[in-house]
Amino acid sequence: MSKWDEIKSRLEHLGGSVELLAGGHKLSLMKLHDRKRIFVRVYVDDLVKMEWTEAKDEQPVHSEGRFWRPMKRAAYPKKVYTSAKRALGKKEADRMVTPRVIGFVPDFGTEGAAVAHLKKHFPDLEILEPKEPKA
Repeated sequence: MSKWDEIKSRLEHLGGSVELLAGGHKLSLMKLHDRKRIFVRVYVDDLVKMEWTEAKDEQPVHSEGRFWRPMKRAAYPKKVYTSAKRALGKKEADRMVTPRVIGFVPDFGTEGAAVAHLKKHFPDLEILEPKEPKA
């Protein structure tokens, strides 16, 4: 079983968690729910700070943001494309409706999405063994 399969299997069930060491930081991945939505949240050094969500030129401002999911949004919805193309031209209309990274969020929709992101950006991460509870 590869380390990627092991991470997925530990996050398979609600409440599942795994601790990793990547890029000099301790990552804690937990499968949580918020009423009807189930997601995987990534804690960096046991913290989630909203200032880490900032992006500049589609890159994270803070180094901790690179462990999170890039959130992409377009400046305008696609339904304004045809009218913008007539008014402003094709090049400007394309720029208006093309999604760009506007921030980074600590939540991934599935464990597979979280593993794919980590696999792409941190192929040399290590899985930390779970601590034994004290009796």
